[in-house]
Amino acid sequence: MPEDLVRLRDVGPVDPLQQYDGLFSVSPDGRHAAFQLRRGDPATNGYCLAMLVVDLRTKGRAVVVDRGGDFIRLALDFRGKAGFPTGFADPITPRWSPDGKWIIFRRRDKGAVQLWRAETDGSGSKAITESIDDIDDFRISADGRSVVYATRPGLREAIAAIAKEGRSGFRYDDRFSPASSNRPFPPGPIERTAWILDLASTATREATLDEAALLDKTSMQEGNWTEAKSPAGNRAWVQAPSKTFDASRGRLAVSAGERILSCRAPECADASFPYWMGDKVRFLRREGWENSATALYEWKPGSARARRLYVTEDLFLSCVPTEETLTCLREGSLQPRRLERLDPVSGRRDILFDPNPEFANLRRGRVERLRSRNSFGLESFADLVLPVAYEPGTRYPLVVVQYASRGFLRGGTGDEYPIQAFANRGFAVLSIDKPDAVGLRATTDFREADRINLKGFADRRSVLEAVEAPVRIAIERGIADPARIGITGLSDGSSTAGFALLHSKLFSAYAMSSCCWETNLPVRVGPGAARLFYDMGYPKLTDDSETARAFWREIAISPNAAEIRAPILAQASDDEYWSALQTFTALRELGRPIELFVFPNEHHVKWQPAHRLAVYTRSIDWFDYWLNGVKTPGRAEEIARWEALRQELSTTSHARSTNVSRP
Repeated sequence: MPEDLVRLRDVGPVDPLQQYDGLFSVSPDGRHAAFQLRRGDPATNGYCLAMLVVDLRTKGRAVVVDRGGDFIRLALDFRGKAGFPTGFADPITPRWSPDGKWIIFRRRDKGAVQLWRAETDGSGSKAITESIDDIDDFRISADGRSVVYATRPGLREAIAAIAKEGRSGFRYDDRFSPASSNRPFPPGPIERTAWILDLASTATREATLDEAALLDKTSMQEGNWTEAKSPAGNRAWVQAPSKTFDASRGRLAVSAGERILSCRAPECADASFPYWMGDKVRFLRREGWENSATALYEWKPGSARARRLYVTEDLFLSCVPTEETLTCLREGSLQPRRLERLDPVSGRRDILFDPNPEFANLRRGRVERLRSRNSFGLESFADLVLPVAYEPGTRYPLVVVQYASRGFLRGGTGDEYPIQAFANRGFAVLSIDKPDAVGLRATTDFREADRINLKGFADRRSVLEAVEAPVRIAIERGIADPARIGITGLSDGSSTAGFALLHSKLFSAYAMSSCCWETNLPVRVGPGAARLFYDMGYPKLTDDSETARAFWREIAISPNAAEIRAPILAQASDDEYWSALQTFTALRELGRPIELFVFPNEHHVKWQPAHRLAVYTRSIDWFDYWLNGVKTPGRAEEIARWEALRQELSTTSHARSTNVSRP
């Protein structure tokens, strides 16, 4: 089962937090769709990549129009640093020629990301650019004769300057993030440069401002738009609030001649992706408990009400209106992503392309959604996945996976804890979708929200309550064994697990993909990011006041190391393992059970298939050992170490209790 999950065929990024549009595109005549299909192979530690064109009229007849290339990972501007690497997949959006005979897409082959052109009948593909810099984005001109694309030459120049600086030593300054790299990052953001490629002559020149503006154009055919025009020329759009985190959502409005009509129905206040259907406007919105459902509504301009046509708790991505239907990438808790067509009036669903038809033959644990509201008044939900051979009346070990639970339940945020593989090994699993941040309920200013979140560790307590509530439900219902409960996490999920280690009595074993909050935080994030943390309210490294010590006792592991007994598995990237060393050292000095594994050439989210499989299987075996006493065959060396850790814990705990009992 772990290998089945690693080898799933995917369309677009699959992390729960990467819910992008533009993962497929529909041809101008609405008859075909194009997308990249990707499959990890742990044996070769690589990816098989192909560009497909699917006939939407014949239920998934697919033509491979291009094959090959390298997996393209997303790079970000983060905390003032440009080109910050991640393990996330960079979304690949194919775009159609006006006549639908060819598509253009981005592809990397060892060097810089280039533009490729493929004939949609499968007769051939080839690179059409020779850029020395990665091509980040592009658009095809309306006449199909040219392409405007964007690169960032300044990033290459900044990296070259840093390499030159290294000959005489790097000055340690705001460019550094020691927990991520031993080299400085280029300061960001770095502006992009737009270019025009003439497809007939292959001549390239720098684009004018008007030509570059094409890069900001959205397209309904790519599932990415905020406004639409009717055949009569009327416009429909969403009026986003002036202060918002998502400009694609707001109140629905239309223009009718010289008039502007706003939909006053409550459902129209949080509309997105409006499109015309005759003289009515349809739109999507999230609703229900913690906005866990996706609904499609219809509104006739001038009407006081909007009518709901369809609602589901499945996840929709990149929806494109196709006549009276919607063509979307769709996934459910037990169903990996596939291309479907939905008739919202009748509810009929047609599967257009299923990348993983064999997945239906695998054994899967039944899923039930649990809902809770914490003491902060915030809603959250969790998906309870029962063991495959579940028998009512039997209590099972339970593992918590965090921290988003929308769509297919694969491996949580970062995809490192395989939910159905745990269920196949006899575990119950809780997939947590954490509540909104406490601070964001009070303000739309991110920095102020961070201060509110940190005050009294309000957000950490809010999330821990949202985790503990469904765990208690599973215990009360006789499903979970209260003595055999583990928790996992990456990124914010790791922060929650670490906070639980200090503030919860529910969990007996831990597995983290990044570790841990510690008193050396200002050192490991670097001077630039340290100022951001000070602004939130974190103590400085030199602050030895009782207030600072009390702060760290609430969240840092090393000041509490003597009280910790639970076993901890940390599986970190070589980018970030430095952050785990203070915790690891403190716990090992005291004989506490902790294992640390470091994965090479990885980032905050791991991207290599072999590493994902290793993390998957070790996590399952770790919990099987510490919660069930099972010694998995084929892991003798690690089991021997875990046995030694258990014995050492028993010895140190006995010595401590003996010392405490003395007069």
